[in-house]
Amino acid sequence: MRRLSTRLLMATAAAVLFGRAPLTAAVVASSGDASITHDESAGTWTLAAGGTTLKLALDTGRDFSIVSLSTSSGVAWTSGGAPDSLIHLGDRSLPLGNRAAGFKLQNVTVDTFGDRLQMHATFELASAGLRLTRHYAIANGAPAFEAWTTYAPTAASAQDLSDLTALQIIVPAGQLRWINGLQGSAADVRNDASFTLQQKTLDSGEMLTLGADGRSSERTVPWIAVDGEKDEFFATLMWSGAWSLSITRGRTGLEVSFGLAAMRTTPREQFDGPHVVFGAVRGGLANATAALRSYIVSGIREGRPLTPLVTYNTWFAYATQVDERSMRAEMERAASLGVELFVIDAGWYERSDSQGPLDFSAGLGSWRADPARFPDGMKPLADYARSLGMRFGLWVEPERIDLSLLGDAGVDEEWLATNGGGYGSERIGQICLAGSAGRTWLVDRIGTLIDDVQPDYIKWDNNGWINCDRDGHGHGGTDGNFAHVRGLYDVLTTLRERYPTVMFENVSGGGNRLDLGMIKYTDVAWMDDRTAPSAHVRHNVEGLSVVFPPAYLLSFVTNHDTEPVHDSPDLSLYIRSRMASALGLCFRGAELSEADAANFAHEIDIYKGLRQTIGAAAASLLSGQATVDNGPPWDVLQETAQVSQQVLICAFQADTGVDRVLVKPTGLDSTAMYQVQSVDTGDLGEASGADLMTDGIDIRQSPNTAAHILIITPRR
Repeated sequence: MRRLSTRLLMATAAAVLFGRAPLTAAVVASSGDASITHDESAGTWTLAAGGTTLKLALDTGRDFSIVSLSTSSGVAWTSGGAPDSLIHLGDRSLPLGNRAAGFKLQNVTVDTFGDRLQMHATFELASAGLRLTRHYAIANGAPAFEAWTTYAPTAASAQDLSDLTALQIIVPAGQLRWINGLQGSAADVRNDASFTLQQKTLDSGEMLTLGADGRSSERTVPWIAVDGEKDEFFATLMWSGAWSLSITRGRTGLEVSFGLAAMRTTPREQFDGPHVVFGAVRGGLANATAALRSYIVSGIREGRPLTPLVTYNTWFAYATQVDERSMRAEMERAASLGVELFVIDAGWYERSDSQGPLDFSAGLGSWRADPARFPDGMKPLADYARSLGMRFGLWVEPERIDLSLLGDAGVDEEWLATNGGGYGSERIGQICLAGSAGRTWLVDRIGTLIDDVQPDYIKWDNNGWINCDRDGHGHGGTDGNFAHVRGLYDVLTTLRERYPTVMFENVSGGGNRLDLGMIKYTDVAWMDDRTAPSAHVRHNVEGLSVVFPPAYLLSFVTNHDTEPVHDSPDLSLYIRSRMASALGLCFRGAELSEADAANFAHEIDIYKGLRQTIGAAAASLLSGQATVDNGPPWDVLQETAQVSQQVLICAFQADTGVDRVLVKPTGLDSTAMYQVQSVDTGDLGEASGADLMTDGIDIRQSPNTAAHILIITPRR
């Protein structure tokens, strides 16, 4: 759908707000069930989508505030009368849009693009030399609201801003939910601290503080949910750097403040603060997960689907010891199994000062194929992969560079990030993307690589991080993190626009940068370098899929010491533990017997048959979260396609002493009939949605595998 004229809509909206329009509520923009309505007599604007409404007081004669956030259940999720963000100027914290604080509402405008509607409220704060625009976006079918603030200096002496707030809101007290971050790549896999679901009910006066100092999901994923009696509230920050969340149990409810970690920035030019997505939905956590997925696809990715490919990656099988001959042979074996994407990981470039086969840092920044191992470059390999029916991908780590290559690579040392005068590493520097020169170099370097090789897929890694405090980069001593993340988004925006068909993978030393900011630009995310054993992989998927669509989450089947791919005691378990999300493979195909290869090919065929559902699904955990030790005897994950409503039940037996589990699917249409099938034994019969949700499905131990996948399909 073509974009409507912003000028026309601005004029229309302004006329509604300030002209002589009838004193009745008027729909200013709509798409499907999403709408923006203005009630001039009440001085309010209402955004509605997916059955949830957000009403805002926006009028020259009153202070800006949230009037209500509510679902069809009728539960009020705000106490009303307060704005949804604060502006921090020095030691002052000003409620956005408060007239006594000096804010003056200039206009309210609306525009639309496809299923996405946007509203913009612009305020002047003359005393600070600032113009601030609060934006809201909604999308058809998604009960979620994206909000952010644009800051623009109106005078050379604009006051410094600090600790940018994305959302300030009070919601009724209830059980809080959040998710641990990666918790360090060297963490003990048996502790399963990474991506563990957490919950807590705060006592009166108690505060919970979460956040990150460097990258978004190093310690905690930037997401929370609050359980209500009938509804679920959720909020997540679209930000890939340092952030802060504080929640206090106050007299009237939970006081939530979501934004950036402690920082101060000088507004030299117009810029956006971090975006937040929040909302409330009828039902529990599973409904909030589904609501968020709807907005991710329709609102954030603007309809761009998530398509998980069967991916082969070289790292754990070959490390940096890759060459043209070995890669051609591995491509042939991978294609014979049904692999769709072949990715050559780190080490394909020139590495003159390598310190061993695991040293991928040597040569970072050259992004030229090593002529000794790839005499004809990488393009022939890309062509060969496609001749075998596969796509081709390459690993890069664009934000960092081997310090020995600075001059040869065309990088000025002054572009590098420092903290306290140091690079954070003796060998590797980080390019501070606050500066336009560094961003231009990076775009040109990666663009040249894409133009020369013509890959279908770029694996974008980031294995080290410092917060830059260096002078001369256009930022101050505390906002280097903020400036770099803004620069990263600028780079990714440019590359996506230039190469719209190239898929990008999000990886950051594992899952150190998992957030909705990155899902806008990337198509799949590597969760954890600890990609085995299978129970740990399921643990990660079961935790992260509360926030992210399963199709976005990638892990590998590897030749692990306790879970071998050759003569495996339960190969189906190992593969299916990765099947609920994006399926990856990483082993030397020459180590497989004919029987092993046939088993892999069979399981990959099963995955391809399920992929359409996985690609369109939101997940719901029906058991405790899997752990390597002392987990539930069975862990069960449900995935529901949001349009077809086909359901997958993935059930894994961890305790051989518990030979069955009763699984009760959720969210089915109680009046509809469903066909139930097993990927192993075929048709299991039909039942109504009401019976399936009430009586459940009895899954019993199999002599063949501990992994069971059921397909529940509504009859049309």
